[in-house]
Amino acid sequence: LVSGLFALSSIGAALDLQHGQVTPEMKIFWRLSSTSILFLWPAVKSGKIDFSGLSWFELFVVLPFAAMNYAIMNTAFAASLELTSLVNAFILSNMASLIIILSKLVTGVRVPALEGLGTAVGLTGATICAMAPSGGSDDESNAVGSQVMIGNLLAVFSSIGTSVYLTAAKNLRPRIDLFLFMFLIFVLASVFQLAYIIFSGQSYEISTDDEIGIFGWMSLRTDRFFLELYIAVVCNGVGTAGYIAIMKYFDAVVVSMVMLMEPVIALFQGMAVGVATIPG
Repeated sequence: LVSGLFALSSIGAALDLQHGQVTPEMKIFWRLSSTSILFLWPAVKSGKIDFSGLSWFELFVVLPFAAMNYAIMNTAFAASLELTSLVNAFILSNMASLIIILSKLVTGVRVPALEGLGTAVGLTGATICAMAPSGGSDDESNAVGSQVMIGNLLAVFSSIGTSVYLTAAKNLRPRIDLFLFMFLIFVLASVFQLAYIIFSGQSYEISTDDEIGIFGWMSLRTDRFFLELYIAVVCNGVGTAGYIAIMKYFDAVVVSMVMLMEPVIALFQGMAVGVATIPG
């Protein structure tokens, strides 16, 4: 759990370090497709390619739905990084635990008093963070403020995708091999992401072009292949897979609570590589 926390906290800084005119959507497609290759061999090697533990509904509806939400949460997060600060993006995209608890309240599930109080405090902090004023002249502040607010909303949208993904993953994970589950999630999410890039009219090529190529992460640039290798192995192999592995023993809300520590760790990691500063 701790290793997953530190590994996944560095994803924001890693995405910020991918320089050039590459869109957030393409960055996420690179992340998803490269990681699916990483999990292919362990999935086959495990010899546990068995779907008997899943119903037809879970296999053909719930699993793709989880993958779609994983793609949505990553794309919304990457897009928010372009518009708001690294810290804001992490804080507002890691509110899954608050959203899960709020969904329990809305559906009439009893929530302990301390969890309810914690949710109220968390939402208050997120609101203060989102409404923080920016410096500069009034015109500049209004323009920057509008951009930051859009970025903040995208980060919140990422939190919603995260909560749905974690809830679905919690239900599926105990009945399927970890590596097979991760491989399927990343493959399906890659398909959804590429479909979005194509149908939204964004520029793309079936090449290794380091900006619009769907295999652009293979370009032998420091901020492409080697950085993508770090994202696939550390951020996803240790971070994402680590969170899913422990879901066999912990509830989704526990994992999402631990994720609330990510903004603090991400801040110091971002400062270390020069892509973040101390807020205020």
